[in-house]
Amino acid sequence: MSDILIDDRIRDWVFLPIIIVMFMIQMFRGLLTKYMDNKKTTQKVTSKAQVGEMIDKNITQQSQRLARLHGLLPDHSFKMKRAHLCDNKSGILTKASEKPAKDPMQSMSMMNPAAMADMLKQNLSGIVFMAVQYQWVSYFFSGFVIGKVPFPLTQKFRSMLQRGVDVQNLDVRYISSISIYFVLLFGGLQKIQQLMFGDDNDEFVDDTQMQMQMQMMGMPTMPSFGQQNDPGKLFIAERTRLEGVKHSFELNKSQDKAIKSLKRFLIQ
Repeated sequence: MSDILIDDRIRDWVFLPIIIVMFMIQMFRGLLTKYMDNKKTTQKVTSKAQVGEMIDKNITQQSQRLARLHGLLPDHSFKMKRAHLCDNKSGILTKASEKPAKDPMQSMSMMNPAAMADMLKQNLSGIVFMAVQYQWVSYFFSGFVIGKVPFPLTQKFRSMLQRGVDVQNLDVRYISSISIYFVLLFGGLQKIQQLMFGDDNDEFVDDTQMQMQMQMMGMPTMPSFGQQNDPGKLFIAERTRLEGVKHSFELNKSQDKAIKSLKRFLIQ
């Protein structure tokens, strides 16, 4: 089938509304989850064991943020932060990895009814949000073709890229509105959410996507940090990961990128 012309109004009244509404729903869910987590933390953190788990979790989050966003830091700043975490004598991860393994019986505390109810509520809320978004997109925007992939694909991708569009002669590279919904749901809005919510919500964004993917595949969600019986191994793995990061300051490449973009614009 020959190329088709996509009306600009599809971009304005289909593509942009899907992005805006999905982003607003995810932002609302993120703020609601953050509020509920803070409320639960204020009410439930009463023992030394729970305080220790929170400290360990914060250390892990700090290491993961540094490994993921190291390109935003100059070379000397990155080295100082990595030394603060990974130094052989005084590093936070080094000291934390020397902690003894926990008693396996302590992890049984997560099996109490209150903890199971919280886990069930979190999973149900994710399912509800996903169902509402999917029904909204299917009801208002089913059957629209809103884009085209700029590289060739095989027929195996048709069911993934053209959900809701039953036209066998249509080029497999065209993307339907429902397929765009799944692309945005499983990664397309992650960076935007991180910019809007800030570093404190990075973990929520990653955990939310992981839970959504597991729910779509019918898998149970992974246990939380408190279920790790040997946190020392986790800190050793984080330290090894952070030491293996090859740092490169992104701002040093900005001038070359700007020149390339300007040349491309002038050529056009």
